Amino acid sequence: MTSSAPDFPAAADEAAASPASLAAGLHVAESDRKSWLDIAFVRAGGMFSAPTLMVGAALGMGLALPGAALATLAGFGFIVAYMCFVSMQAADLGLPTASLAAPALGRAGARYLVSLIVGVVTIGWFGVQTAVCGASLSLMLADVFSIQAPVWACSVALGALMLITAVIGFNGLKWLSSIAAPLLVLICLYGVGASIARAGSLEPLLGYVPLPVDAIGFIAGVNMAVGLFAFAGATAGDFARFARTRKDAVLSCVVGVIPAALVALVAGASLAIVTGESDIAVIMNSVGLPAVGLVALVLSAWTVNAGNVYSAGLGFAVMMGRDEDGSKWTTAVSGVLGIVLAVGGILGQFEAFLTVLSACGPALAGVMIADYWLVRKGRPENVRVRDGFSLPGLAGLAAGIAVGVVTGGTFALVPGLEFLDMPFFIGPVNGIVVSMVVYVVVYKLAKLPAFPGTIQLIANRE
Repeated sequence: MTSSAPDFPAAADEAAASPASLAAGLHVAESDRKSWLDIAFVRAGGMFSAPTLMVGAALGMGLALPGAALATLAGFGFIVAYMCFVSMQAADLGLPTASLAAPALGRAGARYLVSLIVGVVTIGWFGVQTAVCGASLSLMLADVFSIQAPVWACSVALGALMLITAVIGFNGLKWLSSIAAPLLVLICLYGVGASIARAGSLEPLLGYVPLPVDAIGFIAGVNMAVGLFAFAGATAGDFARFARTRKDAVLSCVVGVIPAALVALVAGASLAIVTGESDIAVIMNSVGLPAVGLVALVLSAWTVNAGNVYSAGLGFAVMMGRDEDGSKWTTAVSGVLGIVLAVGGILGQFEAFLTVLSACGPALAGVMIADYWLVRKGRPENVRVRDGFSLPGLAGLAAGIAVGVVTGGTFALVPGLEFLDMPFFIGPVNGIVVSMVVYVVVYKLAKLPAFPGTIQLIANRE
């Protein structure tokens, strides 16, 4: 059951339209709200995946186990901090990300910019997971069945399977998702336990010291952890709109994300350390159950990737003004692009991809937080939606992404553009701070409507 969100009174130069007008039928009524535990469970379930294990493996090989755990806590602690503010706004308004971004970016900005960013990000993730599964399948076929299948062919085959189920629909995906994550967890635990048992002690795990060729700096590790979940943090409203109160929204973030992230990333780190491998395909093939490990990896990627490419297709359909039938075509095109990225070597650029995400996610969250909490004082009655694009939102988003990329190490990974790399503190933190400051400054310089009173941290509805 859905209901319309209340109309918000318009300021002199703003349209009298609520964010709900951008998401007809997507406003969550009070009767449809869920407990924080339900939402937290959904968040936790998405943490065990191929990219998570890949990042965990890189952190383990580069920082050793204590450093990997600390980088995870620092990175995800930062994400959850801004995620909570986005989630409380979603709980207040009961609306998804595109609508939550509308007051900050404008009606057209929410439609085009958010859809474009979501589309590009999800296509990239589709390519990454398809490449991981293709490499794993190729390796397993060679070792177990002595079948030499090229990685590109395996990637195309698995990518096509995932794409087809996303386009035509497959109800079994819900069933697959319920077993994929637990199976992957068990495989990881088995791999670590078996390796330690063979060694006869915990020394290989706890006594590991990164080799110079594998070692990474702590800040680089934090950036990688942030990049893994940065965009999910910015789009947290898609789930948090079901929360009954702000408190429930915050609890679902803290309890649902940090413990699961720590377990998943440390599991990936531990597997890499005890096996001496950072390639997740090789790791899955070396834990003693290569076929089962592959099945777990493919099942988890299948369920997540079908959602990735569907989200990309839907986002581009919204941009183009297409209906649900039109989204099938945009989904198909998005999937083909993702497969091309997989075959073209996006896996080799995984770290660069993560640093870009670590800049985009916080910057988007920054303009949303600045608009709702600093300008509109955290009060739903102050929300307005402007037609077209919002200058403060565009300026804040662009500045935040630029600063995050330049200071976060992205250009250090791009041959020929190293001169643009200007490392300073932590890129994602720099980006979100700059996006918020620029938004507020431009908003005031443009003399847009001001709202009196203090910031309302405790909602009346609680």
